[in-house]
Formats: sequence, structure tokens, C-alpha cells
Amino acid sequence: MLESRDRSGLLASKVALVTGGASGIGAAICMEFAAHGAAVAIADVDGAKADRVVEQMGGAKNKVMATAADVADFGQAEAAAVETLERFGAIDILVNCAGWNQFRSVEDYTQDYWQKIRAVNLDGPWNFCTAVMPAMMKQRSGKIVNISSAAGYLGVPNAAPYSTSKMGVIGLTRALAVDLAPHNINVNCICPASIETPLLDEATGSKFKAAMIDRIPLGRLGKPVDISKAVLFLAGPDSDWITGVVLPVDGGLTCCLRAHHYE
Repeated sequence: MLESRDRSGLLASKVALVTGGASGIGAAICMEFAAHGAAVAIADVDGAKADRVVEQMGGAKNKVMATAADVADFGQAEAAAVETLERFGAIDILVNCAGWNQFRSVEDYTQDYWQKIRAVNLDGPWNFCTAVMPAMMKQRSGKIVNISSAAGYLGVPNAAPYSTSKMGVIGLTRALAVDLAPHNINVNCICPASIETPLLDEATGSKFKAAMIDRIPLGRLGKPVDISKAVLFLAGPDSDWITGVVLPVDGGLTCCLRAHHYE
């Protein structure tokens, strides 16, 4: 029998915790979730910016809250989970979106540089996964969506720590998908290509963006909403029998060697 759903309430009664939710892709995900009925907790290292997103989303009356948290610190991840549980009573969805990168030549790699990128991009998802797992295991349900990168598939010049950390997120996703399946918890991963965000503007320039557009078959950079729509699918009920999936959302970048033929 065909099943129909009210799409506007796809996440009604669900509670989502989103890291890096104060800007870019993370903010788009928070707004997407709220538009489909979810209560949303925005966890970000920039608490003031997270508060501004809460106001943009209509304030506390619209089932949205902000919590300041450095994802690299497990204690802060745990505190964010506890605060979300105290406010909303559950955590049904976790999206690990917080990330950081700088491009540097290999000669300029340092231990501090490596450790900071790893701490945000790989330790951060681990910290938040382990912080929310007890609640999800107790309720015997949950959706975890990790945001990796096309750089988790492909080597990127001057970004070995970033590529390594994002590949680690793919491994974490697949391993936790297996371990958490008996608890009815789905763990999936999205790998975006270059997305028009403040982080991209901070890390790159116009030449990088033009080169990326030339390599992407669909001929443009991604937009935050391109990612938020994919996250909505993996966080919602239509993906209940999907786990361990690594989904490129990249305009076709990772499916080809070169987007355009030479004339």
C-alpha cells in the first residue's frame, strides 16, 4: 500500500542538535529542520553568532536554542547534549557540520596545524557522537549525519591534514553505522564539494573558485541549501533503511576526471 506523508511536518516532534550551526551549511540545515517541524539546538564555538541565528529563526518561541560549544572539547560536547536534553527532552538527530581548514604548502605544515584540523574535523564528530549515543540508545532510535567533504575522496593540494581528517569522518561513519545498527540508530555521511560559504571565502580566492567550477560537471559551486536538502532526507523517515552511506553532493565532481573537454 502506498504511504503518503505531510511533507511540511516531516520532522514534527523530532529534536535535532547541529554543530557548526551558526553559519554557512550548518545554519541552512538548522533552518531546513525548523521549517519541517523539528526543535533545533544550534551548537557553535561562536555563541554570539549562534544566538543571532536563533533570533533569525524566530527566537525561543519557535523551539530553537543556542549553546556555545567547542567541538574539539568532549566536555563541551557533553554539556551541549545535556543542555539539549534538558530543554527538549530528547535528541533524535545529530548533524556534525562544524569544520575548519587552511591551505598551506607542505613545507609549512606544523604539528599544531595538523592537530587543530584533526581536533575540529574528526575529534569533533567523535565527541558529539559519543555525547548523544547514550540518549539515542536508550530511546532505541536516532539519526546521525556527518558532514565530510569531497576532499575525503580526493587528494587536495596543500590540504593533507584536511583531506585526512575528512576521510577519517567517512571511516567513523561506516564503523558507527555497524556498531549502532542494533540500537536502531542510522549513521550516514554527506561529502560536499566547494559550497558558497564564509569558510570557503576565508580559505580560498577567486582563482580557486573558478578552477572548481571548471571541474564540476554541473558548472557551479554548491549552495548551502543543496546540502541541507540532502541532510533532511538522511535525517528524516524516508531514510529509515539507509545506514553507512557516504553520499557525494558535489555537482558531479567526484565522478569524473575532467568536467569539460578541450576544444
